[in-house]
Amino acid sequence: MDVSIITINYNSSIFTLKLVDSVLERIDPSIQYEIIIIDNASSKEDYERLVSSLPIDDRIKVKRNQVNNGFSGGNMDGYKESLGEYLLFINNDCECKNDVLSPLISFMLRNKNAGLLTGKVRGHDGKYTGTHKLFPSLIRSILGNGFARLISKDNFISPKEEITEPVKVQVVTGAFMFFRRNVFIEIDGFDKRFFLDCEEEDISKRVWDSGRDVYFIPEPEVIHEHGGSKRDDDKNLRNEYYISYRKLIFKHYGVVYSLLMMLMVYLKILKNLFLRKVDSELLLLALKGFPEKSSLRYKQ
Repeated sequence: MDVSIITINYNSSIFTLKLVDSVLERIDPSIQYEIIIIDNASSKEDYERLVSSLPIDDRIKVKRNQVNNGFSGGNMDGYKESLGEYLLFINNDCECKNDVLSPLISFMLRNKNAGLLTGKVRGHDGKYTGTHKLFPSLIRSILGNGFARLISKDNFISPKEEITEPVKVQVVTGAFMFFRRNVFIEIDGFDKRFFLDCEEEDISKRVWDSGRDVYFIPEPEVIHEHGGSKRDDDKNLRNEYYISYRKLIFKHYGVVYSLLMMLMVYLKILKNLFLRKVDSELLLLALKGFPEKSSLRYKQ
């Protein structure tokens, strides 16, 4: 098996079906691939719509979870069912605009040290939305992205620029991630402690830390319906981000550096509270230390 394509469905079967159709229509038939759909405890109606509407194809597998295991947990469930030499984790609210697998495989074969790739992501308006970013740092928090990029030893390119050739990037989007299977295994895959958000920062950094390179390549192209699979209210999603961000920082940095990073978060929240861009609920969550018990993981 060449590639396992893994995606998560959560009460969004209309997007999952479009993704599957785009894969079957556009992927080179000479590539041996499978499509693994993890249903993360969707409603009965959505799950039944999914399984009854999928094309009849032996390459398609569906596994239904009894509880929502989140992004990392759901993707790890898919990985356990997979057989591919390569793994493509793709959001179910994406559609392939071309044969995305051929250039990804070709690049991996030519670049033996590449461990993780992403491609070009556009919105439905055709505008390039960026598929990479910088890892969080104190310099970025204080002086902004532009200055941090300017003094970066690797001089990583701005995500606002549309890239026309392969380039190394720090962090790739979680919506479209292509791994060598052996690298994914070596770094222990996705960290299931992250329920939603910050998974891409965590796993991209671990690929770099393993001595492999992370690249953006422009040939594979998808359209992404941003947030199409997220059905919770904005406050819950906002709170989840901060809970995950705190985990990310304390996982990868020392205590003093992490505390300084979180101080910048608190100052930003206070500023936005003064500007009435956030409410006191977020401030209260911050004062509690963004506790794990407030995660969406426990609100099901």
